[in-house]
Formats: sequence, C-alpha cells, structure tokens
Amino acid sequence: MQDTILILSRDTEAAAMIAHTLRWRQLYCTIVSPAASMDVLMDYQPRGVVLVGENVLEEMDPQVLDSGIPLLALGEAAVRLCALYGGGCEERKEPQEALMLSLSQHPLFDSCLSGDRRLNGFSPLLLSHQLEALVHAGDDCIAFRHQEKEHYGVQYPIERHDPDGAQLLSNFAQQICGCSESWNTDAIIDDCLDTIRRETEDCDHVICAVSGGVDSTVCARLASLAVGSRLHCIFIDTGFFHQDEPQQIIDDFSSHMGIDVRYVDARDRFLSAIEGVTDDARKDQAVSELIGDLILESHRSYGDKTALLLGTNFNDRLDSITSADGSAASAPLPCPVVEPLKKLFKDEVRRLAQSLQLPANFVSRQAFPAAGLASRIFGQVTEKRLNVLRHAEACFADEIVENGVDRKLRKFYAVLLQSPETPGAYSILLRALQAGRTNASARLPFDLLERVTERILKEIPCVSRVVYDLTPSKYFGEME
Repeated sequence: MQDTILILSRDTEAAAMIAHTLRWRQLYCTIVSPAASMDVLMDYQPRGVVLVGENVLEEMDPQVLDSGIPLLALGEAAVRLCALYGGGCEERKEPQEALMLSLSQHPLFDSCLSGDRRLNGFSPLLLSHQLEALVHAGDDCIAFRHQEKEHYGVQYPIERHDPDGAQLLSNFAQQICGCSESWNTDAIIDDCLDTIRRETEDCDHVICAVSGGVDSTVCARLASLAVGSRLHCIFIDTGFFHQDEPQQIIDDFSSHMGIDVRYVDARDRFLSAIEGVTDDARKDQAVSELIGDLILESHRSYGDKTALLLGTNFNDRLDSITSADGSAASAPLPCPVVEPLKKLFKDEVRRLAQSLQLPANFVSRQAFPAAGLASRIFGQVTEKRLNVLRHAEACFADEIVENGVDRKLRKFYAVLLQSPETPGAYSILLRALQAGRTNASARLPFDLLERVTERILKEIPCVSRVVYDLTPSKYFGEME
C-alpha cells in the first residue's frame, strides 16, 4: 500500500495542481470528495490530508479532526480552520507591493526562503490560545499550527512552478506525515499489473479496444504483460481517423509490440449514426454510444467470463470527483470492467508509455476527440467532407513535421467549414497551439503557412480559402 496524502477539494484546478506537484516528487496523493465519509477516507489509509477551498471544512466529516491524521489547510480553508479553533481574521488585504515573509523555524518550512514576496491576497489571522503563528507577511499572521495536533493552516501562496510552494507540500508529506518517495515508474507498473491480474483472475478472456491513443495503447501493453494470450485487442474504424491511420495503428501494434489487433470496419454505421447531425455535442454522443455498443458486441462473442479493459485515467474522473455530489459513478456495464490507469494523470500515462518503450507515435499522439474528424467539420458530416478534411490535414501535418515544428507544438489540426463566399466550396481553418500549459496559438513561420495554403488550394480544388486561427484556446486549462 502506497503512503497516501488525500486532497479534499471542490476546486478541480487547484487540487490537480497540488496533486501534480506532489506526484512529480514521487509522493503519492489522490483527490477525494470533501463529502466522503470517514470510512471511505480510511480505506485509503491516509498519512495526511490537505484541505483546499472555502467550504471544505463544513463538508468534511468532523471525525477527521480527531483522527490523529496530520492536516494542512490551504488558502481560505486555513481561515476557516483558524475560526474553528477559536480564532478569527481581519478584512482581506490585496497588497499592491511585495511584503516581507518571515517563516518560523519549523519542519514545514525547511528549505523555504523568507524574504520579499508578492501575495495575491490574504486575510490577517487572529489566533486563539490553541494556535501558534508560523508565518508573518509584514506584521500580519498568515499561517499557524495547532499546539497539540498536527494541524496547520497556511495562506502562503501555492502556485504552479513555485519551488517554495512545492517544497512546503513536500515537507508536509515527508517530514510531517512520514511519506516516502515511492511513487515512481516501477511502482506504477507493478500497481497496474497487480490490478489487471487480480481483477481478471476468474476470466478466460480480456477485451481491450484500442484507438491509437496513449491510454488504450498503454492498457493493451500492460494487459499483454499481465495476462498474455488471454488478451484480445480490437480496433473499431469509425471512418473519422486521419489519413491512413487505422492500418498504421494495427501494423504498429503487431510489429512493435507483438500484439495482434482485430479490425472492425464500422465506417458506414458511424456515418449513418450522425447523418444530418450538426451539433458537436450530439455528434460526440452518438459516436461514443455506438463505440460502446460495438465493444459490447465484441465482448459477447467471447463468452460470459470475459473482462473489459478500459483506459480511463484520473483526468477523466476528476470533474466528477470534485463535483457537488462527489460521485464518479457511471452506468454499470454487464461485464467485469478493469481500469488499470484510473489513478494516473495523463502526463503520468505518457511517462509510463515511455518506460514501456512504446513507439513514439503512440507516446506523443495528440489528443483526439471521440468523434475524430467529425468534430472538426462545421455542419453535417459526409464522406466527401471527411475526405477533403483528411487531405487538408495531411498537407498541414506534412509541412509541420518536415520543418521540425511539431516538437514545439502541443497540438495542430485543420477544421472544415462551408465557404462563405463560394457556394459548394469549402474553407479550411488551420490551428496550432504552443507546447506547454498555455492557451496561445503558435507563431508558425509565415513561409510554412504559405506552402500549406498553396498545397491545399492546388491539391483540393473544392477548397477556396485557407485561414490560420489565432484565437486563444478555451481548453488550455485542462490538466494533463
């Protein structure tokens, strides 16, 4: 059992940032609903608890406070914890200039630096006799500890790429809670293999649907190591993939991983399923539902004692965990379901793929919606429009890769829409996003864009216009 820190929060982004920070330092943690009962929390055998958010203390099972488990309340949760122990706070301050931070000599702040620091805002704390000040910003107390319990409240800024904030979290996990740095690739692989073996031991077969994405590919590779010949992989061709991609995926599985993949040609069924549909959400729903139906059809062909392997990762579950009802449940499937990656963030899955020595095209494959190219066509989806978009996207990808620009990009793709000026013709919108956690469009070389435009207009006569989209991405905040 891994040493575990629990993060209780409704703030998905803040909780994910804290979890990433701890896991990057090989300290295992997971995010749990604040409304979880004490019995649920104790199932994790936690070494410590981190509280994030304004109302988390009100939602939390009060038994946590008397459990003897070390507790760290951050931000507004620290103000609420101070009030719970008889203290209070003054009106919130929004300092315009950097303030002198004075840190007490305490293990929580080992290797953290005192000195001038710009704070986004804090509420000066008024401590009761049970509490002891740990950090001052100027003359104001912004952090404390309980004198008898291992309970801490800190309004010290925990920000992305902040070494002191990361050090504080690490100090809490290691020096206060006694956690070890054991969340490494070897431990993750062992945990995944144990999950697959344990949950499929009574099954004759294990089905894994692969799409070429890193999640399903890692699942298939782990399952091949865990269950051997009991694994059966299927690839469902929706007709919405990139040019020549389905055959390439199947060939790579066979040649690089020694895994045979059964090809399911369902292109006509998917095109019929979204015929006349113009709304993106309805396209995605129709495609996802049909994929699920086809997987279950394949599952039934192997008999009752067959498990279904899914590549669900922690990012897929995070919003439901931190939502108001705290539930991550979905409709039950009529078969045993194994989710070996459900503890892992997307970036951890990618690192796992590298450790498993998967081909680079699987490891670095860009995120692709369930409805694939159908999601990148404005309006109705037809075979002709899919072929036009596939060709245009191939031209764009060729130039990007040939010029070595792909290594600087997080994602690049094309979108098709009806030309506003020429009836029956199409416009192609090109999109590229910078690598890293940013919402900015990439500044592609102008000569590259010229070549892409020239190729598309020459090779695809029904395209009358090519444009490059500089609109900031609205999805950049999603944590990997």
